[in-house]
Amino acid sequence: MNNQIMKKRIGFPKHLDKIRRIMPNLVSILESGKENCRYCFAWFEENKSIQSSCAQIESSTESLDRGIVLRALVNGIHYERSTNQLDEAFLIKMAKDFRFFLDQKYDEHYAYQVHSYTPSTWSEELSRGLDEELVAQIPKNPDAKTLVHFGASYEIDPNQTDIHSLKEMTRKLRSDLFERSKKFVREHNQALKNEDVFEDLVEIQNFVNQEIKIHIFVDRYKNMSQSLLLTCGGAFGVTKIGRQSRSLKGGLGGLEVIKFSDRDLDEVSCTSVKLDKAEFLKPGRYQVITGSDVTGVIAHEAFGHTQEGDTWMKGRSIAKKLHEDKIKVGNDQATIINNPAVFNMDKKNYGPNGSYFFDHEGMFARSQKILDQGMLSLPMADLASSIKLSVPRMANGKRESWRRPLMARQTNTYFTPGDKTLDELIAMVKYGFLARLSQGGMEDPKGGSLTAGASYFEEISNGKLTGKLFLGPSGGHIELSDPVFTLLEKIIAKSKTSNPDNIPDIKFGGCGKYHKEGVDAGCGGPYILWKDINCG
Repeated sequence: MNNQIMKKRIGFPKHLDKIRRIMPNLVSILESGKENCRYCFAWFEENKSIQSSCAQIESSTESLDRGIVLRALVNGIHYERSTNQLDEAFLIKMAKDFRFFLDQKYDEHYAYQVHSYTPSTWSEELSRGLDEELVAQIPKNPDAKTLVHFGASYEIDPNQTDIHSLKEMTRKLRSDLFERSKKFVREHNQALKNEDVFEDLVEIQNFVNQEIKIHIFVDRYKNMSQSLLLTCGGAFGVTKIGRQSRSLKGGLGGLEVIKFSDRDLDEVSCTSVKLDKAEFLKPGRYQVITGSDVTGVIAHEAFGHTQEGDTWMKGRSIAKKLHEDKIKVGNDQATIINNPAVFNMDKKNYGPNGSYFFDHEGMFARSQKILDQGMLSLPMADLASSIKLSVPRMANGKRESWRRPLMARQTNTYFTPGDKTLDELIAMVKYGFLARLSQGGMEDPKGGSLTAGASYFEEISNGKLTGKLFLGPSGGHIELSDPVFTLLEKIIAKSKTSNPDNIPDIKFGGCGKYHKEGVDAGCGGPYILWKDINCG
């Protein structure tokens, strides 16, 4: 982290002191006297967000949600109780009722067949090694009674950010983008002398969202909290015939993480206009360079979902057998990382929105290779899947909110960088395309196929960008689709990074899984030159 820029951290809010004081007692009620056959913890979360959007109609929202989850692992089975009723008397009664249920179920009706999970102590966790961002915030010689807090860094104080300031920001951005677009149209139409002229945008929409997430985790050995500040801003322009391009910025930090560059502004105000004149791509196999946005979707869909522990556990992933049979699924440049401990990345002094200090089960953030030079590694595991599969537990236990189930989920998933510049990659292409903006993606964990959308293509001919833009065969976005194993064998080269930890650009993103429980999930990587991809 660059301390000259990011000097402040979000502290623990005083209004949550009482609930934090109650939580160790709740764990003790559930677990006391049964530590050898029962593991319990308490998880509290508070999510506060503000958002402003500006289009023909302006809107703004504020939200606040709090809840607590009590969890017990007994005989290899996980049980939970949750509520947003947070007064002490109610929580103690809920814990006692939960304890009574567990005691009745196991003490009177079943034998304990599985020994309880034993959590790690502070000293054990520290001996394993932690990211410097975590180590710097842990007091010396912590124990079960030490209140440890981890705070995200910021430059622009979120306490100075309110709905009014966001409204002013979105109004100004919309006005500036319209002026930028009109200037572009005017200058180019004059140059074209009224032949095949561009038309002004009919709409520009933009938004800014800021969220502060406070988490408290308590088990028999730890009492810790984290404050995560997530800021996101985006805009897109719309033409008369419905073509549009966008720019999205965001990550772990204050309003400083959504500063739009000239290229970002041109993407909205100028590229949208240019897409009205874009050609339609003829379906086929083409050499493609994917930018961080599209590269990240491929990483997320390729061996992101297939490497989640619960998909292994439920027999829903082809990756388990491929790993066990030691079958190579990509070439030596195919390395994918899942890492929640990303606090800075290529050319940025902040982390992506999939970063945190510990997951929703109190597991500390650590990096993990899920694909190593074409060879599959062990899966990303939450507590349940790590026990069931007998694999190392990682910090991938996440839930959409206290109301939703916990599952093994991705954090920040990305391809590792290479040794080329973007210009060098472009120079290697005789004929092909550059795909910068993503348009979602899907995967088949059992069949091993994926699709990754690109908003449009930029043409490359004889090692140079021609300026021509292409849309999909029907005028929409372009789908890149292939069997994962075919695709990962065709990495020719990757762009390099300036980050000392070898972390490329990771974009603001999210992930919906099963019944579409949504979580923050950054995805990214370098520019990657692929030998050919099926495009249509």
